Amino acid sequence: MLIPVLLMLGGLPALANDAQTRSLGIQPFLSPPALFERYAPLRDWLSEQLEVPVRIESARTRDVFHQRLAAERYDLVFTSPHVVPFLETETRYQAIAATRDRLAILIAVLPETPFDSVEDLANARIAAPFEESLASAYLDHALSRQLWTDGASRPIIQHHHHHSAAVTTFVRGETEALVLVTDGDVVESLTRLGATTMLMSLGDGTLVRVIEASPTFPGMTLLARNAVVAEAGDLTRSLISLEDTAQGQHLLRAIRHRGFVAVQDTDFLPFRQEAFENAFDSFEPKEE
Repeated sequence: MLIPVLLMLGGLPALANDAQTRSLGIQPFLSPPALFERYAPLRDWLSEQLEVPVRIESARTRDVFHQRLAAERYDLVFTSPHVVPFLETETRYQAIAATRDRLAILIAVLPETPFDSVEDLANARIAAPFEESLASAYLDHALSRQLWTDGASRPIIQHHHHHSAAVTTFVRGETEALVLVTDGDVVESLTRLGATTMLMSLGDGTLVRVIEASPTFPGMTLLARNAVVAEAGDLTRSLISLEDTAQGQHLLRAIRHRGFVAVQDTDFLPFRQEAFENAFDSFEPKEE
């Protein structure tokens, strides 16, 4: 879990960066080449705003990435929302802006399979991202609600370093189910339409059927160390204003985010330590 890692390592000294450069740490939810290529335009834009070169860094695993966050290795951080409360409490990072995208966690299977609920996944194999991810935490929460009877046992979880590796394992037929983070706006729109069966397409075109979905939550969040915030001007306003220009819209399309919005403390309440275990208690699986 993220919480003990941050508390245990919160006192480590920060890794000093060259005064003429800044580092942007991005959580490893894609393979390093895909991650660096996708966010190169954001790196270049931040370089212009800060008037110093910015380099992208990441980590092989989420656990290593969390340790580096606790040690304040990076000047700026682009990470998922469940990390934000701990960073703002235990480190000198402060949230700058969040992506406009809403996210949701899905548990999905192939359409033709006989699984209609999480309970049906007894003895099955599930492809999941890193154990410290919110997706895996939600999966554990969903599985903990089940009573495995008649010789059935809890599914076997196959964890991967990032989401794309979990998807690949599932598409290859090595697991019967997949847990992933996806576009929460799409999930909300289908829910409002009263869809009884939710189908979606993975990046390679594979069609999957959703058997459970979490409530939606804020998207990726950009944080910066206090020293960077002090010298960056109104970085929040600049990020929000990207949608107002053709150049800014081109950048947003390149990094595949709709835009940025100011963050509110209430955005991250479900992810605070005292609420984490109950974050999804109000959600009930949809009837198929």
